[in-house]
Amino acid sequence: MQIWQTSRSSSDPQLSYMLYNVLLVLLLGESPWIAFGQNSDTTRMIMLDSVIVKGSRNVTPLNIDSHGVISWKTDRLRDLPQILGNADPMHYVQMLPGIQTNNEYRSGLNIEGCDSQHNIMSLLGVPIYNVNHLLGFFSTFNTSHFPVMAISKAYNNDANRIGSRIDMLLSDQTCDTISCEVNIGLLSSQGTLRLPVNKKTSLVLSLRGSYMNLLYSDWMKADDQQIRYSFYDTNATLVHRPKQHHTLLLNIYHGGDNASFTEQNYQAAMRARWGNTLASVHWMYDNKQTGKHAQSVIYITSYRNNFRLQMPKMEAKLPSSITDIGIKSALQFYRWNVGVEAIRHLIYPQHLAYSDTLRKWHTGKMCQQATETVAHVSYLHPIGTCLEGSMTLRLSAFCQHKTIYWASDPSISIRYYNDNANISLSYAIRHQYLFQTGFSNIGLPSEFWICTDNKHKPQYAQIVNLDCHIKILRGRFLLSPLFFYKSLHHQLEYQGSVLDCLNSDYTLANELCSGNGYNYGASLMFRKTTGKLTGWVSYTYTHARRDMDDYGDGTFPASHERPHEFNMVASYVPNKHWIFGATAVYASGTPYTRANSLYLLNNNIIMQYGRHNASRLKPYIRIDLSANYKWHGRKGIEQGINFSIYNATCRENELFYYLSTHSDGRFAYRPLSFMVRILPSVSYYCKI
Repeated sequence: MQIWQTSRSSSDPQLSYMLYNVLLVLLLGESPWIAFGQNSDTTRMIMLDSVIVKGSRNVTPLNIDSHGVISWKTDRLRDLPQILGNADPMHYVQMLPGIQTNNEYRSGLNIEGCDSQHNIMSLLGVPIYNVNHLLGFFSTFNTSHFPVMAISKAYNNDANRIGSRIDMLLSDQTCDTISCEVNIGLLSSQGTLRLPVNKKTSLVLSLRGSYMNLLYSDWMKADDQQIRYSFYDTNATLVHRPKQHHTLLLNIYHGGDNASFTEQNYQAAMRARWGNTLASVHWMYDNKQTGKHAQSVIYITSYRNNFRLQMPKMEAKLPSSITDIGIKSALQFYRWNVGVEAIRHLIYPQHLAYSDTLRKWHTGKMCQQATETVAHVSYLHPIGTCLEGSMTLRLSAFCQHKTIYWASDPSISIRYYNDNANISLSYAIRHQYLFQTGFSNIGLPSEFWICTDNKHKPQYAQIVNLDCHIKILRGRFLLSPLFFYKSLHHQLEYQGSVLDCLNSDYTLANELCSGNGYNYGASLMFRKTTGKLTGWVSYTYTHARRDMDDYGDGTFPASHERPHEFNMVASYVPNKHWIFGATAVYASGTPYTRANSLYLLNNNIIMQYGRHNASRLKPYIRIDLSANYKWHGRKGIEQGINFSIYNATCRENELFYYLSTHSDGRFAYRPLSFMVRILPSVSYYCKI
């Protein structure tokens, strides 16, 4: 840097003043040529040869907007530890504050103390009713097909659910060139192909399939009997932009699971199949200049499952399914947001079909047909320069046979915001007309859906949320405290077991119990968003209680309640080739009902249980590690290899208690752990 001085005389105070202004202008980003006039006979001119400006860039894939909606770039998930070479988004959602971690044999998400049935999972806003593969390890969401995952833990306007929303989003832009992405792992492989059809149209195709029995056949055994399992996912999306601001989108998904088990000693064959099919057509209008946004979608989505047991001269089936046909539209202009939705439900709850040489019966295939309609309007009103309020009114109606339920759900929120803080307080009432229940939640097709009828009233909740996001050091760090309370009414649980289904007097109504409950808690997340080391640490306290007369007097912990949970997610990028990742979790053990005594009566094992969910498993602790090496080959093709270790400390976490029997007649009631203590994996990806 050179300084050219034109005045004949100068003084130290004047020079100091000049240098101070030079630094000030540089910080403000002005031109490198500056002139100052301190008085009529003094002029200074500064010429800078070069200027180096350094700043911090937000490199974290996690973003939280002003309304508390979390968006996650799914292409960055591969930088974190993977399970068997697969970066599944549902696995990493559990590392966020307020979302409880599940163990290896449990599926679904428990957000702010709610059951998994209270949340809605969707593809571009279209619901999908089962998103789990392989005991909850993998979901149906293909990260190479959907670039963004959005998580909204606050109340939303477009679904009759009392929980949160997880939505996989697509870009509405068309592509100009052919590109593809391939990921090859030890358990499954997936690929995505993007094709430009013409200047206004493009097509995205994705396929994923598993082959776990090839490499992990020794692990897929139970008492030396082989288990066969496979799954697949297919996605197709057509994007067409006929003119400016308008987009037409066609989205199709189909996936399924197939599991089988053969017991040679009893000549028994068990087989389970389940899967989803979805098709939707979207029209979107987006004009940022006028502030008008509109979208409409018509869709059909279906989930079905079937469990079959075959033995010599005996066969049993346990099927269920749910199919929705819906249409919805929404319009946003200026401060108003209005929308309508209509859904036709066709539900077959779980029922039993049994036959042997002596008898044949079935519990009755019950078909529930219902219509659900929603209309909502919301208004955003600025109160001051840093304060705004929002009011929403939802009107819903649910008709099942001759039973009709109406609901009016108001909500109100107030938000304070400035450059460094965003604080919102909200209150809402929400209704939900669908129930999910079953005798197990380990990711197999043992859970099913039923709807509100004349015997089961709609669920509803009163919700209070206080959500804060505070920037520290110009956004390099983010502090996010959250407080919540939810009062739950008309909750439904399945109190039977799989053995109850084999009784001739089995009826679904006798196995269901209802009651109320409440959730409250708080979470705190501290996040680092810039630099070579990024990530977050969080703590969540959750108190989830239920009160049902069939389980005795008083409240009891919900089966998913984890009062204390610590999570850590870290990513370190030392250079352009290497990325090191780590995740860690400590969570309180989940409740279970302990067997107080076991005894034999006529060669039958009789178990007497204590108070419902009065005992807890040991705390759940897990650390995962990963190392990613990426490079660019010929023609700029990006490639990478991921090395991951799941449960690097080899901790034997308790999953649940079960009755263990031996050939010599001995039996015991003991905890079950995951089939292996550590899971190393390697995967390769390529982007062309």
